[in-house]
This record gives sequence, C-alpha cells and structure tokens, in this order.
Amino acid sequence: MGASGDDIYDGGYRKLSRFLEMRQLPFEGAADILPPQDVDFSALRAQAVPAPTKSMEDAPRYSAERKWLELQAELQGKDSLMLLHAMLIAISRRTDPPPAAMPLFFRMWREQGMQMARELPIRWLISAATTFADCGETADQRACGMGLSTMFDLIKLHDSERRSIGIDGDALHKTVRSKLRPSLAFDMWPYAMGKGDLDKVLLARLWRLAEDDATIRPLAVRMLRMVMSDKRSIFARVQRFKSENSR
Repeated sequence: MGASGDDIYDGGYRKLSRFLEMRQLPFEGAADILPPQDVDFSALRAQAVPAPTKSMEDAPRYSAERKWLELQAELQGKDSLMLLHAMLIAISRRTDPPPAAMPLFFRMWREQGMQMARELPIRWLISAATTFADCGETADQRACGMGLSTMFDLIKLHDSERRSIGIDGDALHKTVRSKLRPSLAFDMWPYAMGKGDLDKVLLARLWRLAEDDATIRPLAVRMLRMVMSDKRSIFARVQRFKSENSR
C-alpha cells in the first residue's frame, strides 16, 4: 500500500514510514555513554546535573555524546537521575539500542518510580509512556504505555488547535440544534455528549492496566490523575457539559 493523490499527508504512509525510519537511526557510541548496570540511582538523585563543559558543536552530529550534551544543557540543575532517564528514552527511540539501555530504564522505574512520577515534567512523563509502549517488558506495559502516550498526544493536538484560535481549555462552546451540527470524520456516529460513556470506558481501561503492572503503575497513576483533575482538557469539558445540561 503506497500513496494516492487524495492523501492529506504528501506521500502517504510510505513517506511517513520513511520519516520515522530517519528519526530512528541509531546514535554513534550509545553504549559508551551508559553507566554500569548496578549504578546507584539514589546517588544520582543526590547529584545535580552540571553545566556542559563542551559545546554541542564539538561533538559529532549523530553521536550519543552530542545528545547527552543537549540534554545536559536542558536539565542543568536537575538531579542526575533525570538526565540518565532522558538519555535512556532518547536511545530507546533509535534502532538497535545497546543491550544495557532498557534494563536500566525498567530498573529505574521499579526502584525510583514513585519519586520520578511525582517530579518529572509532563514532557518526560509522556516520553516515558511512549518508551513503555515501544519497549515494555510485558503486554500490560506496552498496552498501557501506548494508551497513555496516544491519549496525551491527541489531547495535545486537539487542545493546541483550540488554543490557536484563542479558545481557553476550560471554555465550552455554545451548542447548536442537532440539524446544524456537521458530520464527523469517517462518518462516525457522534459521541452522545449528554450521556455517552466512551470517555469513562477509555479511562477505566487504562486505570485497570495500570493496576495490573507494578513497574508502570506510578507513571500511569500520575498521568491518569492529571486527566482526572485538570479542568482544561476535553475530558473535563465533556463532564462539565454533561453537568450543565443535566440541570
């Protein structure tokens, strides 16, 4: 299956696949940047990330060293465990990661998951979920990671479009009569805004997956509680719509 003239992405899935392949080219020297398998994570937590002592331009463009320097500049002052975590994620997104990379990632989440889930910013929470989706040790980890990653990516796409036209995340649109409502993509049957349960089922299924795997649980619980509490996402707006229209 290739491309057709009607594709909304030029070149269709063939070109998208090639785009992904280029992003997944392995780093040079990735194994050399990793610590020993028995590295003390608690000690890394106690160490602040120092400022880079070398310019990124002085490191080979596609090397792990250059990526490390880039992340070091971004995370300067944070604890060194965050830096290692970010580097493991970057390595996992490339083909043929060193054999030592993913065992370190999973041990980190088993041993330090509660603290990391509390302290990591949303960008790295989503990236961690994507890493579980791609490389999880179990089917539950991969399913939960994929569900979390996809859900948050789609929230970002949806709510960024709202933001681009100046609509606040917690603002509801004025409703119109059903005869004036446009069709959905793919001619899907619309969600029943007043009484539908698609959102509840989605969140409940992810919560159940989170409960079934101790390694991903801290990450998943943190992300799902964010969905449960932030008033600016599509999930909060749906609940507010139901509440206001049930009066």
